[in-house]
Amino acid sequence: MVTDVEDSNNTCFSATSSSITCFEKQMLDTSNAQVSRYQNTYFMDGGNRFISLPTLGNTNTKAASHISRLFEEWLENKIYRHPSSNNGYDHLPILEDSVELLAEDVLNKLKSRPQTMTGMSKVLVKVRTGHVYTYHQLQDGQPLITEDMEDFFQQFPLFVEIMIYTMGGDCATTPNNNIFTTTPSDQQSTELLLSVENATINPENPYRIIDEI
Repeated sequence: MVTDVEDSNNTCFSATSSSITCFEKQMLDTSNAQVSRYQNTYFMDGGNRFISLPTLGNTNTKAASHISRLFEEWLENKIYRHPSSNNGYDHLPILEDSVELLAEDVLNKLKSRPQTMTGMSKVLVKVRTGHVYTYHQLQDGQPLITEDMEDFFQQFPLFVEIMIYTMGGDCATTPNNNIFTTTPSDQQSTELLLSVENATINPENPYRIIDEI
């Protein structure tokens, strides 16, 4: 497991950062027909309620569906068992948690069922959380946030957004000295890059972990 973090001298580990950036750029390339994209947004009330609103225009895959359900299991457990539910003190689950610990927690959940990644060579999971006023509208398709939803956002003022990008094993390419080579799918594990951003704590500077499953 490799994390994209800064050292004590505030200097980013260049090799690690470069490989992670390359991975993410490949998966986010909208012209790459090998990559399927899925997005879902959960709006929360700050207690133990949340509502899921899938994004229009998803190009869903079986793997993305499994990963999405696995993430929702994690979310339910995180919300229903957060400290304020049991100890009576005011703590917003997820939003006020450490970004690094959240990332480790989500990664462990995804790794707990490696079969969800079967057939995938690369998976990018981007998680973003914050207050609704920091939630961005969609650049493509119908926006989720509109003025007539004001009452809804008063009840559910927090959000967690998950975006899942998957690349099948038959399409895998691996950089080797800047030359991309293809590996047979039956010899592959899955490279997983997890990106976690809190729009309040680390806006536009996500904490990223890359691992192999």
